Amino acid sequence: MDFDTAVARNLLELSRIAYLAEGPAREGITALALRDPLFFSVGGTQATSCSDDTRLLVAFRGTEADPRDWITDSRFGPRKGELGGMVHSGFHEALDLVWPNVGEALAAIGDRELWLAGHSLGAALAVLAAARVTEAGGTVTGVYTYGQPRIGKSDFRAAYDARLLDDTFRVDNHIDLVTRVPLLLQGYRHVGRMVYFDHDRTMHVDASAWRVAADDLRYRFTHFGRIESAGLTPHFTNSYAALFA
Repeated sequence: MDFDTAVARNLLELSRIAYLAEGPAREGITALALRDPLFFSVGGTQATSCSDDTRLLVAFRGTEADPRDWITDSRFGPRKGELGGMVHSGFHEALDLVWPNVGEALAAIGDRELWLAGHSLGAALAVLAAARVTEAGGTVTGVYTYGQPRIGKSDFRAAYDARLLDDTFRVDNHIDLVTRVPLLLQGYRHVGRMVYFDHDRTMHVDASAWRVAADDLRYRFTHFGRIESAGLTPHFTNSYAALFA
């Protein structure tokens, strides 16, 4: 599958809608010409599903000010999880909370395509959900994530990419801090195909590590001592939306 900017734009908007209260979320889903919205919230994990004639779309909410989200993000100790790989225990447990409800929505998919999306913590949950669906014998058409943290160890990456590499796109806004954690030194690895936007907002699909490192160093050098070099602002959903404006 090729990266599709129109799909990326729509799934990013759905990922942003996942942060909203139910009323505004319904309005946003209608504005996207989608219908049948469902909202799931269990123990701090939230997700939204909606559909049209050919697709079922599920977006997971990212980290908010809720202390439960920060606890989830901080529980980075590995555990055996999806596809038999070692994954971030906090992400795995967060998906467990909402999975029975999401599973009910997935059971009604029929012959429609399944698309999964999310930003930040929601990106991690979208990837783990894709792994669960695949592990259970289901089919995932596409996964688009934004500001995705690393999710699992090398064994999870190998198992995931063997099944879903071509259909998973990880959009990374240059020095976004969240995309750098948990650390490589802790053994965590990214999955899927990187869609890297450099500091000039130029898109690079399947960007090499050298390109990313060079862009990173150039930006940090020219912005040395400025707050923007910390990598927090590029993580905001508005910053990702600006990439597709």
